Amino acid sequence: MCCRYSFGGDSSDTRVQKIVSLMERDYPGEYKTGEIFPGDTAAAVLGENRRLRHAPATFGFPGFKDGKLILNARAETAAQKPTFAESLRERRVILPADGFYEWSRDEKKTKYLFTLEGERTLYLCGLYKIIDGKVRFVILTRPANASMADVHDRMPVIVGAGAVRPYLTDRAAAMQLISAADPVLQRREA
Repeated sequence: MCCRYSFGGDSSDTRVQKIVSLMERDYPGEYKTGEIFPGDTAAAVLGENRRLRHAPATFGFPGFKDGKLILNARAETAAQKPTFAESLRERRVILPADGFYEWSRDEKKTKYLFTLEGERTLYLCGLYKIIDGKVRFVILTRPANASMADVHDRMPVIVGAGAVRPYLTDRAAAMQLISAADPVLQRREA
């Protein structure tokens, strides 16, 4: 499960710098940097009509009870779930991130920051909807790979920079990408 991630906006990755520059130009003060929590509005890249568009997006779909947010969608079942199926087909989103957080399962509940080995930026795959005129997103998750399984049994679906456009604009490519093997992650206590 992925319910917090980090986006500092000070990345040396030129693709992230471009996103930050466009967000600052078009949506100054409308999104958060640093640790992104459920309910926060963050920088996002949307796939619309086979094109990419940057926009502020709020983390979480409205839930079914007690005002709780739905934060994640299981990649392996999203196509069959009414809450996610149409978004998986038509409205995919990428969340640029410095890393994501997860807590150990032991009594210490150690907080870890997971990053992509050898890269400063990772791209979290998600789905979005327009709700009350605002973009809202969930993060796709999959079973954890060996680099994370001892901390948690789920992890976000992550793609490399070269897969961002295909994930966002090509339905068949997106379905292949979300089932592909995940990259090796490194972690440190946060």
